[in-house]
Amino acid sequence: MTFNDVLLALLAHLRAENKPIIIGWGVVQKYPEGALEVLLKAGLLVRASAAQSIECHACENHCFMDVITLIHDDPVLTRAFIVCDDVEMQSQMGRVQIPLVQLQQWQTDIKRLSKVIAGLLGLKDKIAFTVNQPVIKLGMLKAAKGRRWVTLNSLDLSLEINQHTVPVDEVLYFEREQLFIDQDAIDDLLNREPLRQGKSYIPLTNKREARKLETQTMYQDWQDAYVQLKKQNITKSNKWCSLQIAKMDIANAKDAETIRKNMVK
Repeated sequence: MTFNDVLLALLAHLRAENKPIIIGWGVVQKYPEGALEVLLKAGLLVRASAAQSIECHACENHCFMDVITLIHDDPVLTRAFIVCDDVEMQSQMGRVQIPLVQLQQWQTDIKRLSKVIAGLLGLKDKIAFTVNQPVIKLGMLKAAKGRRWVTLNSLDLSLEINQHTVPVDEVLYFEREQLFIDQDAIDDLLNREPLRQGKSYIPLTNKREARKLETQTMYQDWQDAYVQLKKQNITKSNKWCSLQIAKMDIANAKDAETIRKNMVK
C-alpha cells in the first residue's frame, strides 16, 4: 500500500458516507509508515476525540463495547477498560484493559477537503458552507477567456470547472510525501469550450442517482446477510452479525459499526 492508495481509500470512504468520517486506530495501523503524519500535514485529517467504544479482542466474538476510562491527575496513571456484557464471559475475563493509544481517532469531512483543494489551487477567498450543501464554490481561476468558477460537488466528490467535471481522486496525488493537484488537468478544463447551455448540458443528477443506487444496493446486501446470519445464529447480537459481515466482500471495506447501523431495516 502506498500513500496514494491511502488517499484513494480515504476519498472513497468520504464519498460513500457523504458526512464526516472517523478513522480509528485499527485502520491507521494498516497504513504504510509515515502515511498518517503526511495526511495530517496535508490537512486531510485532524485529530478527533478518543473513541468511546472499541472492538474487544478478548474472545472470538469481537463485540463492540463501551470504554470506561478512569481519569487520573497524572496522565500516566489514567486507565481504560471494557467489561463484557456476557455474564459468563465477564466472570472469566473481568475487566479487559485497553491501551489508551488504541482509543486515538482522526477525522475528516467535505469542508476540510474543500479547503485543502482550494489551497492547492491558490484560491484564497473564504468558502461559504451551508448544511447539506451539494455544491461548494471554491473560488474563481483565471482562464484564457476570463475567470471560471471552480466548484466541488460534495455528493460524488468531483470538481466542476467550465461545465466540465473531473473526479477529485483523479487529480489529487502524493509525490514524495507532498500532496499535489494535477494543474495540467485543471488548466485543460479551464480552457476548454464550455458546454452549450440547454439540452447539451447534463447536470450531475444522473451521477448522484447512480451513487445513491450503489449505496442502496450495498445496504440491501448487508440486510440480506444479516437475516441469514440471524437465522443460523439466533442468540448472537447485532454487533456480532455486523462483525461477520465486515469480513465479507459485500462489506466494501466499511467498518462493522457502519454496517450495524445500516443492516437492519
